[in-house]
Amino acid sequence: MKILILSDSHYKSLNDINFKEYDYILHAGDYGISKNEIEENGIIYVKGNCDIEGLNEVSIEIDNKKFLITHGHLYNVKYDLTRLLFKGLSQNAKFVIYGHTHIANCIEEEGIIFINPGSYQDGYYAVINDHQITFYKDGKDYKIFRRKW
Repeated sequence: MKILILSDSHYKSLNDINFKEYDYILHAGDYGISKNEIEENGIIYVKGNCDIEGLNEVSIEIDNKKFLITHGHLYNVKYDLTRLLFKGLSQNAKFVIYGHTHIANCIEEEGIIFINPGSYQDGYYAVINDHQITFYKDGKDYKIFRRKW
């Protein structure tokens, strides 16, 4: 299983991505000009504070693990993750994917793995596979969290 996680692409095209390389692609909002690319490639996405269309959050199941995807602005993620933690717990989520801060981050609390891939506009993204979560900047890995999920 290979999952690409994006957020905050704003004015950057997603055309450089090899969509066939991934089983799932999740976008945590502020998609900007990439909306057509998102819809054409079956990307699961939410709207961010800079977007007009889309859902505020989406819950999906991948390999019997629940993912909650939201942009994060409605949960004040620039200040802390408390509200998002309570939302994740109420949804029985194993993963919470969010953006908004443009800062890549991965933490685990109360059995939930919170992933912010950083801003794709600035070259950041994350990939989950069966054994690890890898963060990338401009195509080069720079941080790896080893977890079998």
